[in-house]
Amino acid sequence: MQTFTVNGRAVRVRAVHCGTVTIKRCHATCCLPERTPSALRLLAILADRRFAPPMPIWSYVIEHPDGLFVVDAGASPSYNDPHSWRPDPRTGTVIRSFIKLTVQEGAALPERMADAGLDPENVRALVLTHQHVDHTGTVPSFPRADIWTTRAEDLAAGRIGALHWRWRDGSTRIRHVDVEGTATDLGTAVMLTDDGSLSAIHTPGHTPGSVTVRLTTDQTDIWFTGDTSFTADGMDPAAPTAGIHTDMRRVRALQSRLRDAGLILPSHDPTVPARLGSASVGVSQ
Repeated sequence: MQTFTVNGRAVRVRAVHCGTVTIKRCHATCCLPERTPSALRLLAILADRRFAPPMPIWSYVIEHPDGLFVVDAGASPSYNDPHSWRPDPRTGTVIRSFIKLTVQEGAALPERMADAGLDPENVRALVLTHQHVDHTGTVPSFPRADIWTTRAEDLAAGRIGALHWRWRDGSTRIRHVDVEGTATDLGTAVMLTDDGSLSAIHTPGHTPGSVTVRLTTDQTDIWFTGDTSFTADGMDPAAPTAGIHTDMRRVRALQSRLRDAGLILPSHDPTVPARLGSASVGVSQ
């Protein structure tokens, strides 16, 4: 946990480790020309027999004077339980053939929060940077939270493997950034706090409905960028990038826009704890 300030008031940011994800090498780094249509890049991923090294899965908890906010719900141990796929076993077989998740029982996001003395039932809003399985696994554990995603992501659910049946039901409080937000120079955005310091912005590219979360502090802007790049170094638009992006042009434009905009906190970068700690140096705890 690291402390920043917003207008002199303490805001705490926690990077919560929620297991690991292992993906194909053509998924981790695009193995075809970036201009290749996304459907063909997906086929290359499925055909690839090589796996890249495991990557951490980070969720983020923001303790703001206005309440408790979470960015991404991480993965759930149920992903590896064949019984949990009974409504759609074929999809389960396909997805688990190229995305491997390791999440220990009792070590998913809600349990990690409870260990830190934070009650998931007190979360005011949970923002999904996108709806892939390693970002939506524990949504049902936040029954009182507004779940922020985008209408664009919902409309693309079948194409991107969003698997709504695994994490939402009639009681899930779904809200859409691209419907309720207002236009900004970066994309349609909603303010999550009264002081405007925390916002969710529709930034399509990794998926059609991807969202970037911005926290403006007295020290720096903090950007929770999901999978726009797996690492902060990968935000360089000249660096290799993932093969799974649905719109490479938009991804590269967003990487160029944000790479020097402040502290970048992607969802799978092993250097997150060190960089988060360095950014808050000098702030009274």
